[in-house]
Amino acid sequence: MKKLILISTLILGLSACETPSDIDPRSIVNEECSYLENIDDWQPVWCDEFDQDGLPDPERWGYDVGGHGWGNQELQFYTQADLDNAFIEDGILNIKTIAETMGSNQYTSARLVSKYRGDWLYGRIQVRAKMPSGRGLWPAIWMLPTNWIYGNWPASGEIDIMEYVGYDPEIVHGTIHTGAFNHGMNTQIGFSRRVPTVEDAFHVYEMIWEPGKIELFIDGERYARFGFNPDTTIQIPNSDAWPFDDPFHLILNVAVGGTWGGLRGVDPSIFPQAMQVDYVRVFQRDYQALAKTAPSPVTNPVVQRSTYNSVRFKWDALGEEIFSHVNIYANGEFVGKTTINAFTVNGLTPDSDHVIEIEVENFNGQTSSKVTLNASTEPVRSIDRRIQAQAFDAMVGVRTEATEDTEGDLNVGWIDTGDYLEYQLEVKEAGTYQITYRVSSLNGGGKIALLTRSRFPHTITDIPSTGGWQTWTSVTSETFDLPAGIFTFRLRADQGGFNLNYFDFTKVDE
Repeated sequence: MKKLILISTLILGLSACETPSDIDPRSIVNEECSYLENIDDWQPVWCDEFDQDGLPDPERWGYDVGGHGWGNQELQFYTQADLDNAFIEDGILNIKTIAETMGSNQYTSARLVSKYRGDWLYGRIQVRAKMPSGRGLWPAIWMLPTNWIYGNWPASGEIDIMEYVGYDPEIVHGTIHTGAFNHGMNTQIGFSRRVPTVEDAFHVYEMIWEPGKIELFIDGERYARFGFNPDTTIQIPNSDAWPFDDPFHLILNVAVGGTWGGLRGVDPSIFPQAMQVDYVRVFQRDYQALAKTAPSPVTNPVVQRSTYNSVRFKWDALGEEIFSHVNIYANGEFVGKTTINAFTVNGLTPDSDHVIEIEVENFNGQTSSKVTLNASTEPVRSIDRRIQAQAFDAMVGVRTEATEDTEGDLNVGWIDTGDYLEYQLEVKEAGTYQITYRVSSLNGGGKIALLTRSRFPHTITDIPSTGGWQTWTSVTSETFDLPAGIFTFRLRADQGGFNLNYFDFTKVDE
């Protein structure tokens, strides 16, 4: 077996946890990994040293196969159990990329996955690897969800422990993707680190993932820390901001080209090239054994936002506390749980007082005392009154800014095509209505679609070029019918390029 490379027990101020003397420090060690020592209270539970020449161990690795671009316009075909593309030699796994035709693809490579062979909720993963060289290559060590409980990519999350693009030598990247933060929206959250010998020497790429936080390291030095910020995600569902509370599996691959790897083309002279992997080691903590006592209660709960039927609140992050999740109760009823320090309770009675209780639970089922938070829902706004644009209940893509119009202190600006605003409003009387928008546009105007339950708009209003705030005009839509009830109205910018201060509904007789 290979010599274990130990990581320091003190990493950038994060001290190691001391294991109580009455706890078995090897309680969850996988027998096949028993040759590995613990790292503090992290125990080895899955490992591959690649000691047997030939194909990767089928008990540990499967393959993603195909050449359909993989959502990124990639150029390679991933083969299955092909010694040309994935083989172990002299204790090293090689994921080799070759310039050869397979189907409509001009390159072959391999994408190894631990899915259903190694799936983990939380853990410490170490991969010692050396990157290939050349413009157009895109090797990665990363993770995807096994169960996709929040929906297809990116809703259920992605963790990129290490990515490297050959056209940008020496720069290693670590990134997370979620429903709200992903490269499809150019909102992904990532960090980079210069590693001058990334192509010439082996380095240990490491992730530590625990409830509510993910950290990335290179050779024991932390360079990325991801967590949840309750103050910047008030309008975002918890799972869209932080879906990392269900098992993920590991992926090792080398792509060719693609929207990132091929940004500056592919150098045809570089092939063949291989990412080489010395070992993969996965450690976990025995949270049940470590949680000897009930967790501490949360501190400083605060209501952040109320609507007519929901309350969003936060509390202080739990820090180094060993916990599994936080239980939320509303008016004596259990309503959900979370691993982060904010929650939104929906479905509440409008214009009412509500009692929220917050309870921390550990991996043994022990719970803290409940902390009570009193909150009130707002009355439902009616469409028979003017609606200020900045008083939205949800939005995508816009910002508020001080207005120079004669009414209101703020307006909504930075409205681009595809952005939208949502408002919960009550229609007290069914009938035929018009909507009037107070707008400003300097650059050719735009279009606003009004929607409720259907994906088909009630009406689409053309916005002219108004000439600025001082020369505003009112732009009136065609009529449409609304039933009585409470609805989520969405104002969608089918063409951006305007600012919005307020809007009015008017009931008309027809």
